[in-house]
Amino acid sequence: MNILLANWTWYPSGGDWTYVEHISSLYQEHGHTVVPFSMTDGRNFKSPYSKYFINHIDYKKLNKKSITAGLRVVKTSIYSNEAKQNLEKLLDTIKIDLAHINVIHHYITPVILKTLKDRGIPIIWTLHEYTPICPESTFISHGKVCEKCFGGAFYNCITNKCKKGSLPASIVAATENYVHRYLNYYQYVDYYLCPSVFLYQKFKSFNFFPEKLVQLYHGYNYTEIENTLQQITQNQYRMEAGLSKELGSQERYIVFVGRLEQIKGTHTLLAAMIDNPTIRVKIIGTGTQEDELRAYTRIHNLVNVVFMGKQSKQQTLEAIAGAEFLICPSEWYEVLGFTAVEAMALGKPVIGSAIGAIPEMVIHNQTGMLFEPGNAQQLAAAISLLFADPDMIQRMGDNAKTHIHQLINTRKHYSRLQELVPGL
Repeated sequence: MNILLANWTWYPSGGDWTYVEHISSLYQEHGHTVVPFSMTDGRNFKSPYSKYFINHIDYKKLNKKSITAGLRVVKTSIYSNEAKQNLEKLLDTIKIDLAHINVIHHYITPVILKTLKDRGIPIIWTLHEYTPICPESTFISHGKVCEKCFGGAFYNCITNKCKKGSLPASIVAATENYVHRYLNYYQYVDYYLCPSVFLYQKFKSFNFFPEKLVQLYHGYNYTEIENTLQQITQNQYRMEAGLSKELGSQERYIVFVGRLEQIKGTHTLLAAMIDNPTIRVKIIGTGTQEDELRAYTRIHNLVNVVFMGKQSKQQTLEAIAGAEFLICPSEWYEVLGFTAVEAMALGKPVIGSAIGAIPEMVIHNQTGMLFEPGNAQQLAAAISLLFADPDMIQRMGDNAKTHIHQLINTRKHYSRLQELVPGL
């Protein structure tokens, strides 16, 4: 089969790309040809089909003085004629047997769904966020969970200035949802794949094509994880044999990996570290809150907090593998969270907030510990309790590895896809 794989980027860009890269490899392993459809970008992986990619959309133009340029970006982000025309050219060139949609809102736009359906191409869409039912995409308004747009009342996004606290940005977001709801291009999708029970239930409760929703956990290629564990084992053997001093003294620490944004809860983690001054935490990632978070550590003299910045995938895996456990303090409806998946696959417990899909991975007192989102005192207590008990860390880590391999399983994922798409 020739499978069109649509995503806003064709380079590593977050959790959505982790899935796109994995499913792309999986399709190819089963003898299928993957045809990408994305935006042009200097960071993209090379593809013979990149000439059909749409031009890169620069949302920064919205903040510039050129009203004309800004309006052009707004129009394109809601309904992309370019995406429609480029896709038609691509479809004239190669026969596509299946379209697998990922993140396309604001960039490629759902206009391509009708083009695909007009050609009789089956369409599946893996949902990575909540845009069809929430203009802001995350169900967060001014730092708090918000579901006021229930039932298609998208005007609430405008009245509450949900998008970046900006009236213009909120108008654009709400307008986009109203346009897509009116055009009803979503009807052309055959199945919507929901990576977690939470997301599945949320879309179902909003009555978003409930008959087309399919709960299907992602698969994951654990090869890098196993290679990291093997390398650590070899290093430990060499050190014990006196052949290497690479590891030096084994410091104990905990780790956070993610974007430094309000919804990721890093500020709650730092507040919890005030009560745990002797426990070292490594923060891996960058984001708009970084300066604010660094200032917070200086004000509160948190010398036990180390900002590592952006790290490579391998460096991140090694940092997680060397930690006692991972902290996942999110304060939004996490869709799944590959960082938690990777930590658990490395045999590490996770202390996570009880929100979104996190409790599907973090089983309280079995694979880790849960706390109330935003509750720094509860998080501080959980960190103190688990850090003080190496035996508990080991037991929960072993449970975490077993649980995540059963939950996030490539064989199960592809088998279900084959049931949904005959001939796959």
